[in-house]
Order: sequence, then structure tokens, then C-alpha cells
Amino acid sequence: MTTGNYTARVPRSLTTHIDSPREVGNRLKSARLRAGLSQRRLSFPGCTAAYISRLEAGARVPSLQMINQLALRLEVSGQWLATGVDSGTAEPSDLIEAEVALRLGEVEEAERHYRAHLQPGDPARATALAGLGQVAFRSERWGEAIELLEQALDMRGSTLADPGAVDSLGRAYALNGARESSIALFRRATAEAAQADASVERLRFSVLLANALIDANEFGQAEEALADVIAIADSAGDPLMTARVLWSQSRLHSMRHEPQLAGRYARRALEILERTENDAYVGMAYHLLAFAEIESGNPDEALRLLQRGRELFGRDLGQRDDARFSLEETRALFALGRHAEAARTAAHALTLLDAVGPGDRGRAYVTLGDVFAAAGDRGRAKSLYEQALALLLEHARPYALDAARRLADMLESDGDTSGALRVLKSATVAA
Repeated sequence: MTTGNYTARVPRSLTTHIDSPREVGNRLKSARLRAGLSQRRLSFPGCTAAYISRLEAGARVPSLQMINQLALRLEVSGQWLATGVDSGTAEPSDLIEAEVALRLGEVEEAERHYRAHLQPGDPARATALAGLGQVAFRSERWGEAIELLEQALDMRGSTLADPGAVDSLGRAYALNGARESSIALFRRATAEAAQADASVERLRFSVLLANALIDANEFGQAEEALADVIAIADSAGDPLMTARVLWSQSRLHSMRHEPQLAGRYARRALEILERTENDAYVGMAYHLLAFAEIESGNPDEALRLLQRGRELFGRDLGQRDDARFSLEETRALFALGRHAEAARTAAHALTLLDAVGPGDRGRAYVTLGDVFAAAGDRGRAKSLYEQALALLLEHARPYALDAARRLADMLESDGDTSGALRVLKSATVAA
């Protein structure tokens, strides 16, 4: 089971560079009409008239590069086209280049541009710190990312100045074990967005807050956070934000052991995501749906969904995502009685588990322990249950009882009744 840590599970928001697809579409159409251009005349290689039509309808999320290309042809600023705000002081061009480079995965190039603006007194210092924080976040250097992003936030004062940086900071807190800091940050950001009547940011931060609360097992508060933003999502015209709300609802029902409802929301999210043309995001939606199918007793369907998810990631599948897919594949194979295959997949997953959060890792050890126990490797299974129990008691107490029961059964079968009772007692008290 790997639903615990949303930060490891949900890809970075796809809309950090725009306010909403609908508003971008409105500004694009307005600027095109002012320029006296038809959709066909505005089109260029890589951007057809049909695609421009979908952009203007708010049915697609344009990349940063596409925003800048369209802005250049329409003689408007890329910032205005993306957000509706045209800053009086233009950001240094090399920082724009840095953002483009970062989004293209050219990390060294982006870092070089950001470091050029770190001197005290440089008006772009906050942007440079935030950019370097994003570089560290993408490289999974959580402590460094937190330090840099906190500095940037302190300089700016408001969470609304750079929602993408706040998003990454909250995720970095959670991945670094500071879950309460993550919840506090997203509460602050949600409150600031509500006070400023910034509906797009309020929706975004409320969903992040709900996911953080789900990870903290505060299901009632998570449900309240989602209820507050469902109406906003419906009226925002942003399909990705609607998908994120549905995704969070699916996670909530998964954690409550309601697989039928979880699957229903996951499928609705997937229907939206498949129209976004972002393979990594859709790939993780397939992963979430596969989890729901396993919980519903459909491991064959889960394997099919996991295979499709892997195909969508292709070469971009990182170690953390590989670990999550491998764990669900292990669970599905085990449920089908294909224990030898499950053991091979489990062995592969074990080599990757350092990439996921401690709570998820603890629950993963329970699953892997089951596989090795079924394969007759009691020593390895017992060791995994012990590791699982230690992690879950510290990071995910409601799930410690599952590990304790399995470990207690093994201890009792070995004749250590007092040890079995001690293990069960400690987990029961914690839960």
C-alpha cells in the first residue's frame, strides 16, 4: 500500500506558470482579435489552428515555451498572457531563461543564471533563491530546498507572490518528515488566498492542505477542506484543478478503506487528465486507479493499469515512481497467487524503497513481508515486519497494528508468546 505520502505520489502542479486555462484562453483570443489575426494566421509549426482553438476554449494547458511563442507573435508580454499581470519592472531576461531551462530539465544552465542574482541588494534575489530551491527540490535535496525556499518566502512576505515555490516548500517539508510544518504552511497560504479573494490560489492550496491532512490521518479536516473548494473547482473552468480535487477525494476514500468510491473518483480524474496531454500526470492517475482496483479485488485489471502507467512515463520514470509501481505490481501478483513473480518484483522494489517517505516505506515493508512469508523465507519476512513496525510506530501509527499482528504471529509460532504480546500491546496503544 502506497497511498500515504501525497508528496511522493502527486506530480508537481501543471499550472504553476498560468492562473487558469480559461483565463489564458480569454486573453489569447482577445490579443489575437486585437492583432487582427485568424487562428490559422497565428498558427506555426508545433501549434496548429485547431490547438489554438482548444487553448482559447480553455481545454488545454499551454507550456511556458508555448506561452512565450504566442506572446511574441501577438506583441504582448508572456507574463500578461500567462497570468493577466504585466509587471512594471521586467524580470531580468536571464531569469526567464533560467525558468525555461529548469522546465526543460537543463538544471545546470538554470542554476548558473539563478546564482548570478544572489548578491544582497539584487532586486531579483528572492526569485533566484526560489529558483535554486526548485532546483534542489527536483534533485530531491529536501533540506537544501527548504532552506532556500524559506529564505525566498521570508523576503517576499506573501505566499501568493510565488505559489509554485510555496507548493514545493510544503512538499519538501513533508518529504523531510516535517508534516506539521507542511500543514501549517498550506493553512497559511489558503487563508491568504481567501483574504485576497484569489480563487485559483485558494483552490490550489486547499487541495494541497487536504492531501497533507490525509497523510496526517486527519480525515475529517481533509473532507472539510475539500468541501470548501468543490464549488470553486466547478466554477473555475480549470480541468486540472478539478482533477486534483477528484484525485484527493479518491485518496481520502482509499485511506478510509472504501475502494469502490476511491475507484469512482480516480476514474473521473483520469478522464480529465487524459485530455491534458501530460503523460507523467496521467501515468500517476493510472497508478492510483490500480491501487483502488487491488483493494476492490481486481488484481488483473490493476496489472493492466500499471503497465499502461509505466508506458506513459517511459524513460522519465524515476526511482521513486518505479518504487511505487513495483510495490503495487507486487501486491497484484501476490493477490493472483503468482508468488514467484511477486517475490522477484518485491526484491526489485526493496532496492528502491529509500526513495519513498518513511510512512509509505513502513507499509511497503508489510506488503513485502507478506510476499517473502508466502515464499517460505521467514527470516526475511520477519525482518521486514520488524522494520515496518518501527517506521509505522514513528510515522504512521494507525497502520502499525497490521505490521504488529503479522510479527506477533511469527513470534508466537516460534514459541515467543511474551514477545508477541509485547508487540501487539505497543501497536495497540500507539493506534
